[in-house]
Amino acid sequence: MLLNDLPDDCLWLIFDNFFRLEELIELSKVCSKWSNLIDIRLKKVKYLLIEWKVTHLDYSKVWMEDPETFKPWRSSNYGPIVDNNPKIKGLVGIDSKYIIDLKMISMVSIDQFYYEQEYKKLFRPNQLKQIRYNEDFLLKDLSELVKYFPDLKRLNIWLEGQKDRYNGPNLSNLKIFEFSGCWDSFCPAFHVMDFCPSLESAYIQGQSDDEFTNMARKNYNLRDLVIETVGSELMTNYISWPFLRRLLSKYPNLHNLAIRGSGEINDSRLEELVAILPEIKLLDFRRSKGVTSKSADFLSKFCLKYDRSIKIYYDCKKQQTDWPKLDSHRESIVYGFDFMEHCFYKTFFALPDLIDE
Repeated sequence: MLLNDLPDDCLWLIFDNFFRLEELIELSKVCSKWSNLIDIRLKKVKYLLIEWKVTHLDYSKVWMEDPETFKPWRSSNYGPIVDNNPKIKGLVGIDSKYIIDLKMISMVSIDQFYYEQEYKKLFRPNQLKQIRYNEDFLLKDLSELVKYFPDLKRLNIWLEGQKDRYNGPNLSNLKIFEFSGCWDSFCPAFHVMDFCPSLESAYIQGQSDDEFTNMARKNYNLRDLVIETVGSELMTNYISWPFLRRLLSKYPNLHNLAIRGSGEINDSRLEELVAILPEIKLLDFRRSKGVTSKSADFLSKFCLKYDRSIKIYYDCKKQQTDWPKLDSHRESIVYGFDFMEHCFYKTFFALPDLIDE
């Protein structure tokens, strides 16, 4: 039997196992029958990726070996299939100069825009609900971004060091905020969090004491907080214990807290810490060398006395086998809007590009 004599169902199964855009284009040129079947294959696609962003593959993704492939493909018969496909929702690693009129996109992970506010030419107002942007952002640019996309639910950015206040609208619908700052300059990440009243989870890397933070403003929605820092007061992004103590008191309903790499967190702080955080259930102090078995012993007695249940992770020789790994496998796209599952235990650079709800 010739390949072309196979029933359509068999050919569909075969084409579902091709993930590279260049291959699908070539297959579509074989004959009109194959072209029609490739049309059906492309209608299953949810995400467009560039080659080096590919991790786990399934029929919901196609990836490009060469981003230049995107241009002729967009001008071919397949352009409308993608533009009008209600399933296509995410771009990962696609260069902004290849993005043209993708009407259904709601999530992007992009390395850079080629000129200021280019996103206004690429996307409709309020089109995007998730952005991961892998280049430095200025506060004034963040303000404009929030004005254009007021319903963002997840934002992952690198904020360029600058001693300035955020002067934009509230990020009223933001649930997850992931931030990496300059290791050697001031970055007001906690100040920006003051403008996120619905924020539930935050991952802050490379942050210093933030003099613009409103310590009187409470956030009762924040449940999960990761702070990655360094332990030397000689570094500009050093976070002091007095600042940290006041900061954490802003989040009285915090359930899960990780502070990694801080010399300010040690055994002597734990009693005060659990007093500040009456709802805390998990403390992750791995890579904070001042936390030892003394903290675990104190916590065990504390929980027994006050009928609480609090887990603690810290660097030790006999870690339990069920402790999560900080260097866990990175997935570019994950499913379920769950910060604890997909983000909390990872390093910043292992965070997913997109979280599909």
